[in-house]
This record gives sequence, structure tokens and C-alpha cells, in this order.
Amino acid sequence: MEPNTLLMSGRSEDTYLLSRVSMGDRLAFRDIYLHYIPDLYRFANSICNNEALSEDIVQSVFIHLWEARESMGKIKELRIYLFHSVKNRILNELRKEKQIKAYTEYQSVQIPSYETPEDILIHKERLKLAEEALSKLSPQRKRIVELRTKQELTLDEIASQLSISKNVVKKQLYKGLAFMRSYLREHGELTLSLLLLNLLIHFIK
Repeated sequence: MEPNTLLMSGRSEDTYLLSRVSMGDRLAFRDIYLHYIPDLYRFANSICNNEALSEDIVQSVFIHLWEARESMGKIKELRIYLFHSVKNRILNELRKEKQIKAYTEYQSVQIPSYETPEDILIHKERLKLAEEALSKLSPQRKRIVELRTKQELTLDEIASQLSISKNVVKKQLYKGLAFMRSYLREHGELTLSLLLLNLLIHFIK
């Protein structure tokens, strides 16, 4: 009974988040992104064995998800949708590059149809590790990272709220995210570390 409850809980949460995304909720989109990107990246790389291509493919899937957000509320199984999207885009790339052998070999790749209790526990461990990294920051740096990544305040808004200059906010944010990325790498969470690299690029703007 307990595993089924966990699975239903995950699916229900996906449905709720998708409904929020369809209404333009960026925080809901971020939650989906954070939850699925590590597994999607590993899945993509297991097919093409190309880290750069895997990253590009996964990012393109999420870009499409956001751009077509108004119709995303119709998706019944988000996990299946995302994995199918990644697989199809990779196979299309292999076909375009005329890698016939690789394309034929991976047409039969099986997509995980649901999230197992183990997957859920792994995700919880990832979140726990990320929060652990966040807790290592100084109070001000931690606050700045939270305001930017969790509440999505602009650099100007953070500066105003904390009564500090925008330049200080930018420097503290960069150092905070850089530390978290290093911390995650040291603890073996490479895919989450890759995500932090993307956040470094996005959130310091």
C-alpha cells in the first residue's frame, strides 16, 4: 500500500504543478525542472553517450515545455511525456547525423513509465543535499540565494529589500551558487552540480 501511495502522490503533484505552469507560474516550472533534470540528463546520456548533446536535448525539452505551457495542462503523465520527448529528440538527432547503427540500436530503449519509491527517495536525498549546501552559506548569502532562486526576486528587488547595493547582491549570489555547486560535486551529485551551473548563468542576470 505504501509504495502505491507514494506513486500517486508524485503523479498528483505533477498534475498540480502542470496546471500552475499552464497559467504561467515560473516557480512551478522551476520545481518540475529541478525534479526531473538529473534523471532526464542521465537517461539522455545513456542513449547517445554525448554529454553536450544530452544537455542540449534536455534543455530544449524544457524550453518547449515552457513555450507551450498553455496547453501543458492536458498532459496526463508528465514523467512519460518528458522521457518520450527526450528519447524522440535524440533519435531525431541521430537520424539527421545518419548514425543509422546507433539510431536502430536505441529505437527500443525502454522509458520508465512511473517513478518508483526508490526514485522518490533519491529525489528527497538530492533536495536534502541541496538544502545542506545552502545551510553552509553565511546568513546574508543564504538569504540572497533564497530570494533569487526560491522567490525569484530581481537583483534590484533584493538590493532594495536588504538595503545593500545591486553589485553586492550579484557578487554574493554568484559566490553562494558557486559554493553550492562545488559542495554538490564533492558529494558526488554531478547532475545537480550541472544544474547549479545553469542557475549561475541564469540567476546572476
